[in-house]
Amino acid sequence: MHLEQSRSERTFPYAVAVLLLPLLVLWHHDDPLYTPLWQSDPWFYLGYFRDFVNFKRELFPNAYYGSRLSWILPGYAVHHLFSPLIANAVLHLIVHSVAALSLFSILRSTIGLRSAYLTAMIFSLHPWLWCATGWDHVNGAGIAYGLLAMALLTRAALHPPARGILVLAGAALAGSVYAHLFLAVLAFLVLLYYLGLRHIRGRRQLLHAVLGLGLWAGLGFVAFSVPLCAVNYRVEGNPWFWSPSLRTANSVVRSYIWTESIWNEHTLVPWLWFIVMGTAVAVFLLPLLWRRGARGTNRTALLFCGQLLLFAALMAYLQSRGITLLAHYYYACYLLPFVFLVVGATFWPATENMSVRAYLYTASAATLLFGALWYDPRLNEKLPQWVGLALAGSALLVALAFRERRLGTGLAICGLALLTSATYTGSYRFVDLHSTRDEYLRVMQTRQRIEDRRGDAPIQFWYDKREPGFFEYFALNASYFAEFNRINETFPQGCPEDVNPRSLIVITSSKEHPEQLARVALDQCWQPFGVQPAIDSVEQIRGSKGHYTMAILRVEARQPSAYKPEEVLADVPLQRLQLAAPGVSFERWPEGLEVNTLPDFGAFAARLNLGLDPHREGKFKVIVRARVLEGKAGFGILDSSGKRFLVERLMWPLSSIGELVLPLPSPPVVGDFVVNNRTTNGTPSSVLIESIEIRSIP
Repeated sequence: MHLEQSRSERTFPYAVAVLLLPLLVLWHHDDPLYTPLWQSDPWFYLGYFRDFVNFKRELFPNAYYGSRLSWILPGYAVHHLFSPLIANAVLHLIVHSVAALSLFSILRSTIGLRSAYLTAMIFSLHPWLWCATGWDHVNGAGIAYGLLAMALLTRAALHPPARGILVLAGAALAGSVYAHLFLAVLAFLVLLYYLGLRHIRGRRQLLHAVLGLGLWAGLGFVAFSVPLCAVNYRVEGNPWFWSPSLRTANSVVRSYIWTESIWNEHTLVPWLWFIVMGTAVAVFLLPLLWRRGARGTNRTALLFCGQLLLFAALMAYLQSRGITLLAHYYYACYLLPFVFLVVGATFWPATENMSVRAYLYTASAATLLFGALWYDPRLNEKLPQWVGLALAGSALLVALAFRERRLGTGLAICGLALLTSATYTGSYRFVDLHSTRDEYLRVMQTRQRIEDRRGDAPIQFWYDKREPGFFEYFALNASYFAEFNRINETFPQGCPEDVNPRSLIVITSSKEHPEQLARVALDQCWQPFGVQPAIDSVEQIRGSKGHYTMAILRVEARQPSAYKPEEVLADVPLQRLQLAAPGVSFERWPEGLEVNTLPDFGAFAARLNLGLDPHREGKFKVIVRARVLEGKAGFGILDSSGKRFLVERLMWPLSSIGELVLPLPSPPVVGDFVVNNRTTNGTPSSVLIESIEIRSIP
């Protein structure tokens, strides 16, 4: 069949086929839809999907994760329309389908319908793409937005002036950049692509194209941004939602600390093999096409090769400078669309001259072949990787030489299938690249149990990473920002010295009676701070590695400790407390003395001399019974020079009087007892002090 005849084929059946391709991935098992338990960042975004306002306004204000509203707000909407399991599937399938259809649209318009389907099919069934679109990380959304923008710009370049399409393209570019600020690089390449496509299609009014692009795409960019600004202003009081990302990007560029090698056990990390293949093809073709004075589709192939080489060169340069983006999949995956555009423009010219029957047989066989690779990716380990890579490289090299013939098409299909099989086994470094439906559902159900008790309270997790259920514990914790809301991973060792009394403490452990282990450890640790743990709930969870317990503890004021009368050396009269600075005020209550601090962090509000004999032998402590009414207050004892604290304790707001312990050195050579403000947001604190006692330690 001639090229003109193939172009007359209807696009709709091919587009429907592209939309149905995920069924080949999911029919046997739907693991590719689920974020792996061990990967923290995607679970952060899930937390925003489920608790957007609480996360943005109270728990994690100004966190750069929360600035990625072009991903978070769609996730939030979907998760509030559907149950967690359905929402997860809907969100990821939409992202994946937009990416695959956009790639199909770009190639259909520039290369040919048949090449477009074969490439979009392999792209849609590519396992490392599913590691972006099947996770809750921003990279899947970034790829989908970027390809959508490129598809719209392709249409606008081929059918100018297309002002409305340029507006939509600008909006899609905004979505890509706001999903991940690094994708400003992708946006730049896509805009250059549009101008290049306008040029090679015979429309040489470059200045007019640049002005139209800036005006209409810029309008779309602004139109996309304004609602996000309004949402962020409503939630956080700041319209400039992207500012945390800018600050973080500046900090990362100045001091990049997540260095990784692109080599693992003396071989390239698996996600880079396709990128190396695509880059090698582009390097091979670019000078060849240039020397031949490329026309038509070959001139578009030049654009695709140039995009890939520029982007890959930038990331390789950054890798060499210690900013190891290629070694991190969530950055390297942004090269995949450009790799597949080069593949689509390179390997399939022979398909345009096939008969309809021959092409349908070829496309069907290729689709079933790549779908079969998903049946059990672990079977790929049976063939040594180096053998698979050698066979794939040989097949693709010959396919390049015979790309104008059917032999080249068949070899390219086999080579790409071998390359896929050799680089994806479903796991990496002994951990699975996706979780299972049961694991995801269990984490979400356990999370909902926490939410039913949490309200909008802060939360802290405590577990032991050596236990079999560690990954489930970690994923649950990561949905509340992992280490930012974690006591530690050595339960029941290493409890925190102080805690916000509004917090819930979530214990997950397979140990016997972990709630009692936690209560004892926290009670001993918190004794000097006037608080103690109280068990709120205990539940048994049936995990994939066996049963474990989830216990939730709350913080309450510590009841006055029992003591013998002879232990009390002095009951310090509250009248001896003196104002420490102008602007501080006292107010007498029947229960004691209210001290109102200055707004400055650490500002002294009240002080008194304890009057201890420095020659007295023994061990002593100061017991303060108090309740913080607003803010956070600090109680401390200075050294005899008054220049540094010998001991300082923080007290959070509590609903009742708590007991704070300040141990004294022996011998008790001390200066003043002080009360100060410990809020960090520039507001004053107030504390009601009931009594101050000096006791001996038996």
